[in-house]
Amino acid sequence: MDVGVNQSVSPTVLLRYKDLHDFELQDPTRVIEWIGDKSICVAGYDSCKRNEILQLLVPQRLNAKQNQGLCPERDLKVEHGGFSDYPVYSLIRIPDSNLLLTSGPGTDKVQVWQIGAEDNDVIKPVSTVTSEAGSEMWTKLATTASTSPRVLHGSQANGVQLTEIESSKPIYTLGVTSSDAIGTLSFLDCNTFHLCCVNGRQYIADVRQPQVCAEGCVAPASLSSVQWCAAVKPGLPETSCHIASLSSEGHVTVTDSRDLSEPLKCAKLKFSDPAPTNHFLCVRWAPVLDNCISVSGLDGTVQIYDTQSWDATLQAQDAVFIHKGHSVLGTCNGAGSLPRITAHAWHPWKERIVLSAATDGSFHVWDWTDSQTKRQHNS
Repeated sequence: MDVGVNQSVSPTVLLRYKDLHDFELQDPTRVIEWIGDKSICVAGYDSCKRNEILQLLVPQRLNAKQNQGLCPERDLKVEHGGFSDYPVYSLIRIPDSNLLLTSGPGTDKVQVWQIGAEDNDVIKPVSTVTSEAGSEMWTKLATTASTSPRVLHGSQANGVQLTEIESSKPIYTLGVTSSDAIGTLSFLDCNTFHLCCVNGRQYIADVRQPQVCAEGCVAPASLSSVQWCAAVKPGLPETSCHIASLSSEGHVTVTDSRDLSEPLKCAKLKFSDPAPTNHFLCVRWAPVLDNCISVSGLDGTVQIYDTQSWDATLQAQDAVFIHKGHSVLGTCNGAGSLPRITAHAWHPWKERIVLSAATDGSFHVWDWTDSQTKRQHNS
């Protein structure tokens, strides 16, 4: 067992993990973006100061194909860095490039960054893309592999557009009139994207067509006041894909992209100590484990669920694993409050490794165990 910075972990807690690394960032991050399969990007989100954007090399042990035993490098190592004048709420990498895109409150610009410009260790701002953003909202981002770098962006449904990075030329605008605030934007494939509004309204559209391909709402009337976010299951399906949607009240729906109004599966998640805000609400599909999702932002934990046995009736479901490590190892923030999860992400190819960050600057990398269920996974 290798625990990065904090060594005071009880044996009872450790039994639940194959591996647990506890690091401490200088500033909390609400973004975790993989750069290849050996590095990640994190960034500060403080509205009162300039914020660092860092590319960090993860320890060798976390990327080894098999157990390497003792490894000389056990810490996160800074590879590249830069500074943003605005808090970073969203950060994505343009596929097959050294370009990053960031957005956040306080600006209507999407900032374009270059990693390691001119063979140095700097993450350098190189251009901006203008994006509609209301005073209470911030621009959501999505991108996908294409012949020329481009970004899908917007904070309201009627302001979503696809922009070519090099020319800053809009090449597509979503043809809807609704001003609903956006929760998440995701590409299903290189031309088709999914939009989840915070009120549960969802759209699927093709950037080659002006009209919306599909529309629906996952929020029942009784949950009209809650907030929603969503995640598209990884992969490029031939005909359809599954979309997991999470509400701030702990409801999850899994829908087929061909019919956004009729959930295939529903569940009510169990959580305690509800978060005072829903700013960090997040759901993700595991890239390797089939039917497996993770959620955070409901409380101070990251919860993992196996959706295989779920059906279309709204039943309470138990998590197969709950990471409480930030509350166990973390420090209280003012008034004795425990750290809140700000972001989490799966390892791109190690099936049960998850990265998570919290409001106290703690950063965990953990390999969880599932002793109750043998899960099939994609090869």
